[in-house]
Amino acid sequence: QANVQVFEPGVDKPRDLAELIEAHGGGRVDIPIEIGTSQHLPCRLIAVRVPQEVADTRRRKLHEEARRRGQTISPTRLRWADWTILVTNIPADQLTVAEALVLGRIRWQIELLFKLWKSGGLLARWRTHRPQRILCEVYAKLLAMVVQHWVLLVSCWEFSDRSLPKAAQCVQKLALALTVNMTRRPRLVEIITAIRNSLANHARVKPRKHAPAAFQLLADPIRHGLA
Repeated sequence: QANVQVFEPGVDKPRDLAELIEAHGGGRVDIPIEIGTSQHLPCRLIAVRVPQEVADTRRRKLHEEARRRGQTISPTRLRWADWTILVTNIPADQLTVAEALVLGRIRWQIELLFKLWKSGGLLARWRTHRPQRILCEVYAKLLAMVVQHWVLLVSCWEFSDRSLPKAAQCVQKLALALTVNMTRRPRLVEIITAIRNSLANHARVKPRKHAPAAFQLLADPIRHGLA
């Protein structure tokens, strides 16, 4: 992030990030740092040198973006292309370098969840032009997404290889039954159990060899995090 200063612990003079990483040599860096301007926040700097072909691809994309925007690229940004850089406050005994890299690769999963709520819940579409009715419809859809997510949590959240969009379709097919029986506990339990049994064998994400799915990355962070 621009304008964020990096310090070595106990040192008041800021360090250039690229120089700090390169000063530790090797292909992997895992060191304590402090970041901030007026206040210094203790953090952990993780940096892993990427293969040459990956670095070349990053630099090519940087040049293409710069040409499109009519800008020039600083030498520092080009140097950063050699590294995958992460900053965290999670200690090493709770998060290994490989695990941190995997989490960095799948951080966009939360965006897919937001997309599921917005697109799957049709939050940006309505069937009226009257503001108050639009507001009521949006609130109703938001409540529906809360219920849908709650059902997914109790029915398939423990299965890491499930597709949430596919699982959501299963829930939506029984939306009327869920609504009618929301206050009828025995029947509600039966419906959720039926959904759970269905998702135990369906809505799977197929394993991929060349572009591992998120559940594969999480299952083997040592293999995929440092790949």
